[in-house]
Amino acid sequence: MLLGTGAGPLPGMNRHMQSSVLVHDGAAYLVDCGLGVTDLYARTGLSFSAVRSIFITHQHPDHNVEYGPFLIIGWIHGLKQSVHAFGPPPLNQMTEDYLRSMKTTIYFWAEDFNLKPFGMIACTDLPQAGPVMEDENVKVTSVLVQHPPVHPAYGYRFDFRDRSIAFSGDTVPLEAVADMARGADVLVHEAMDVQATEEMVRRESTQWHDVSFGTMMHHMRADHSPIEEVGRIAQKAGVKTLVLSHMTPDSTGLVPDEKWIQGASRYFKGKIIVGHDLMVI
Repeated sequence: MLLGTGAGPLPGMNRHMQSSVLVHDGAAYLVDCGLGVTDLYARTGLSFSAVRSIFITHQHPDHNVEYGPFLIIGWIHGLKQSVHAFGPPPLNQMTEDYLRSMKTTIYFWAEDFNLKPFGMIACTDLPQAGPVMEDENVKVTSVLVQHPPVHPAYGYRFDFRDRSIAFSGDTVPLEAVADMARGADVLVHEAMDVQATEEMVRRESTQWHDVSFGTMMHHMRADHSPIEEVGRIAQKAGVKTLVLSHMTPDSTGLVPDEKWIQGASRYFKGKIIVGHDLMVI
């Protein structure tokens, strides 16, 4: 299930920031924790006690800013102390720091409602790509993607008994992502409409600490994937379904769903789904 499908730390947009959840045999696996993830997760009707693991693709605010709050609000609503988080360093230190900053709040809640205080969870820093974890439901592997200057940044592949789902994370088009996703049932890939992004940046860049048009577009081209290239990667991977998420620009009417599909289908001949918040796939 897609939770938030927007790109960038841009509050107040039509799409929430990036997050997804995979559910298998009652266990939930959360991928990224952008702003809005806690509310979106609650709106799915899933129990917080179902969350088994959390995976962060990279340390950018639209992917990690609500990771800590998700833990605390989730705990109040049944999130188990056994939840395990995985992601690029320094995830372990970030988790310790956040929980330390919330210690007073945690203890007030614990005293008020006779709860055991929420403590430090298991965190695994992933300094390099490769195997991530495996349990009775799923095997998870990671691939290094290109999203400068953030390093490392990862894509993840989830191999369940009955299906395989790959996430590109934030990246330029990479053959490594095609290799990771080869033969998967679903590839969830970020997508950028370059022309519409240029229009958005020209209109709104003065709101972003006076970042110039040239600086912002240099970042976008060096860090993200044009929609046509997303289709090429999906076709090379041989996936059955391409799901577009982390949409740039946000769904503000600049890019209708039909245009996203048209761009991706230039190379990809399988099923294309334009992601929207709370979409079940």
